[in-house]
Amino acid sequence: MQLREGKYKLEGNKFYINGKKFYIKERKKDLEKKPKHFLAHISPNNFQYISSLFPTGTEGKYNFDYQQELFELELLEQGGEVSLKKIEAIDIT
Repeated sequence: MQLREGKYKLEGNKFYINGKKFYIKERKKDLEKKPKHFLAHISPNNFQYISSLFPTGTEGKYNFDYQQELFELELLEQGGEVSLKKIEAIDIT
């Protein structure tokens, strides 16, 4: 599964990329070392945790990593959209 940059219609706490459903979820319990929100992919018979959503300090903006790439997720309240932007690849060597 690949995440693509772009703007996607936000329906409550979910959005779709190429027909795949992604959720912005809130942790049930506050964990001291983990952010409150995380991103997950959910299909009818599968739940896949993607990443914690790390606040950037700007309201509605988060950073997260997926498959060694760093992304920015922004909630665009005025348009009911979510924006995904690739920030950089993560070098693990």
